[in-house]
Amino acid sequence: MDVRIVESLVMLKVGDGVLTMLFPVEHLARWEFGPWAPMMAWFRQRPGLTRAIGAAQVVGSLAVAASLSKTPGRAWPT
Repeated sequence: MDVRIVESLVMLKVGDGVLTMLFPVEHLARWEFGPWAPMMAWFRQRPGLTRAIGAAQVVGSLAVAASLSKTPGRAWPT
């Protein structure tokens, strides 16, 4: 996979994680629709757990970013 695609996905996940940490109830309420509404409501009722998951999301995303190739092309050298 191209490094720019992976880095773009990492940027999205970092942003989502930061929003989840800072505004857990509000962020999840915005996504509480469709078939995943019950799951979002469950997490919205547990803001501490939701913040922890957001922090893990940021840390994991940064770990992926740190492992990426430093040059354009393949995300990870083979």
